[in-house]
Amino acid sequence: MWSTFVSAVGFGVVLASIISVAAMGFTIQFGLTNVLNLSFGAVMTVAAFVAYLANSHGVGGWSDLAIGGVAGAALTLLLGRGIFKPYARRGAQLFEMMMVTLGLSLIIDYAVQAISHNNIYQYAVLPSRPFQLGAILITHTQLIIVFISIGVLVGLLALLRLTKVGKALRAMAADPDLARACGIRTGQIVVVTWLLSGFLCGLAGVVYIINTQSVGYTTGELFLPLVVAAAILGGAGSPLGAVLASLIMGIVTEVVSAFGSDSYSTVAGFGILVLVLLSRPGSVRGGQAGHTQLTL
Repeated sequence: MWSTFVSAVGFGVVLASIISVAAMGFTIQFGLTNVLNLSFGAVMTVAAFVAYLANSHGVGGWSDLAIGGVAGAALTLLLGRGIFKPYARRGAQLFEMMMVTLGLSLIIDYAVQAISHNNIYQYAVLPSRPFQLGAILITHTQLIIVFISIGVLVGLLALLRLTKVGKALRAMAADPDLARACGIRTGQIVVVTWLLSGFLCGLAGVVYIINTQSVGYTTGELFLPLVVAAAILGGAGSPLGAVLASLIMGIVTEVVSAFGSDSYSTVAGFGILVLVLLSRPGSVRGGQAGHTQLTL
């Protein structure tokens, strides 16, 4: 019993590392733009498939991470500038924009399903021998995934706190009107936000299929509830909060899976999301100052 619990916690940390990469991207985007982007999971799926195609054509190793990240950034920028911004200019509000992102998610998912013929493809990864870490059996690949998550957190915190771009991002998340009045080029900062969050989204998609060694049209959508719950639970615009919340999500789902079944872990993810929304109904508005206007 105890060894099973400890092992589940170890796998939960690995899962949390994957969730946290996506949640950090989601919370940065949500905290600044106020767009509850439900197409985030679909972008993860597309990025994962791009990495799979690169991998199947001989681009192996960890270089797939960069390829998936760039694909996620490009698609997110395309959606943000080409679809979300025009809708915002036409007066779309928070709920209406959320429905737009939901519609885009369905379109992308069904397009990927049609192109992939509803198949699940095996993703080739570098050979990785497992080793014992106390009561936890973990592979070198999974350990690298944990370090990737830590590296992303450190890099993102350094960007937000030590660079002019990061300070502008924080200023816009707090009060976009005041930031604009202070001379911050808000349009450029929004573009940076799309690119940054999209890159992390794509990176998370590739890390996910590296861990599972498979990719399908539901890859991102099945993962999305955990990402959204972690981002909201951690607080909009807070990368550190997203990581801490991801630890909770990852450990809870893996413990439930270990003592129940894999299907229960999905239910646990949705259950935590529901509890978060019930306990913090105002959190879906995003923004550090609780403003309710789209910033696009």
